[in-house]
Amino acid sequence: MNIKTFILGLCISLHSYAQQKQPNVLFILADDLGINALHCYGNDIVETPNIDKLYAAGMHFTNGYSNDPTCAPSRASIMTGQYAPRTNIYRVVNRYKTAKNAEEMRKYMKYIPPPTNHLYSKDNGLDPANFNIAQAFRSNGYSTAAFGKWHLGKGTSSMHEIGFDEAIETQKHYKFTSHPQQSDYDDQTYNADYCTAKGIDFIKRSVQEDKPFFLYMPYYLVHAPFHPKKKYVDYFSKKLKGTDYDHKHVIEVVSMLKSLDDSVGELLKALNDLGLEENTLIVFTSDNGHYKVKGNNLFALPYKGNKGDPWEGGIRVPYIFKWKGKIAPNTVSDLPTIHVDLYPTFAELMDLKISKDHILDGKSLKNILLGTQETTEEEPLIWFYTNYGGFNSATKQFKSKWTNIIQENGYKLMEDVDSGVFALYDLKKDPLETKNIFKKKKDIAKDLQEKLENWKNETKLPAPTPNPEYVQKQHL
Repeated sequence: MNIKTFILGLCISLHSYAQQKQPNVLFILADDLGINALHCYGNDIVETPNIDKLYAAGMHFTNGYSNDPTCAPSRASIMTGQYAPRTNIYRVVNRYKTAKNAEEMRKYMKYIPPPTNHLYSKDNGLDPANFNIAQAFRSNGYSTAAFGKWHLGKGTSSMHEIGFDEAIETQKHYKFTSHPQQSDYDDQTYNADYCTAKGIDFIKRSVQEDKPFFLYMPYYLVHAPFHPKKKYVDYFSKKLKGTDYDHKHVIEVVSMLKSLDDSVGELLKALNDLGLEENTLIVFTSDNGHYKVKGNNLFALPYKGNKGDPWEGGIRVPYIFKWKGKIAPNTVSDLPTIHVDLYPTFAELMDLKISKDHILDGKSLKNILLGTQETTEEEPLIWFYTNYGGFNSATKQFKSKWTNIIQENGYKLMEDVDSGVFALYDLKKDPLETKNIFKKKKDIAKDLQEKLENWKNETKLPAPTPNPEYVQKQHL
């Protein structure tokens, strides 16, 4: 064999190896990013050019949902592919116990919600025995890493203990905390910049070690406190001066969004520079809907509600998938999808072997993403939102309370557990949830009620426990 033949054969072998190598996954999770908080999803005052490019290069979903209007339950569902009764993470905190007016609150709660794991107590967050996404990738030969917000527990439930080969949990923006404690940053370091640098370093090392990687980037942006970079505040203050959006908090939020977009751009550039675009699936979404910004609903529009509400504005989030050469660019799906769908989607796309004992509540989006199936039968989307909060002492009303929800074929049934009252909305005709059609669509309502009961039984949702402090006479 001459040298030319040998080199040609070697090149063919290396090319074949590269083609067959397991694909990488970059999973980017924003914090409190609503459906209307990106330019590509329709917000003209926001500047997110890098996320817009990601959007144009892949498939986005117009009916994407979080599993909960708040942080921890949705993140638990992402990591496990399971609804709250299986993770036992229903709430961030028990506000009916910790709020200043908690004693008064409890008088107006007919039921006590199911107990939830306490995320701030050691070893009592996400159960490490639950076969989470990180464990699935690691057991299938992947290097795994995570940098950013965790919010699923401490001790054995910590991010660096639960399935990632390496992980650093961070909180806040400037003067951020890190766990395990790191010494390679100071008070002037921006959290997102730090995490992005760590993520890129991990990608480079994975390439050097010739291992496929799963990189989870759960940014703290755009969660409060509002700590944007000064250069972006100056820029947007000038741009928005004299407009309807010339407001301190709006300017701070769009400035933080610009920083999030910068970080996404740096990650995408690193993949491109390393020649990894065609062998890396990139997923971008958020943990829940957007918070209200000083009297307006700008980043959740046109939908009703915000973070903490079971209305569409509190649970609708962007979903973007890019995989060059696999997912067609500029494609869109209106299939309703929810956080529990991510785990089975990763598993099927990457051909991961999953523990036979691990239950997945979601559906794989593989056929939709790869274009092998244009439509698919909808599975019901379920929410068990057990958070009592925002009690108003004057009106004796809660901003949020225990609400069970099922959505199928565009119909959204909401059960107010305290009152036993149901509401039904046709989201295809009434996406802003203005008309309760429960009495007009009795057959549909009955069908959804039965399916909701089946899901309660299947997931073993605890039955409501009567509240001994509830004062019945105050409700007559």
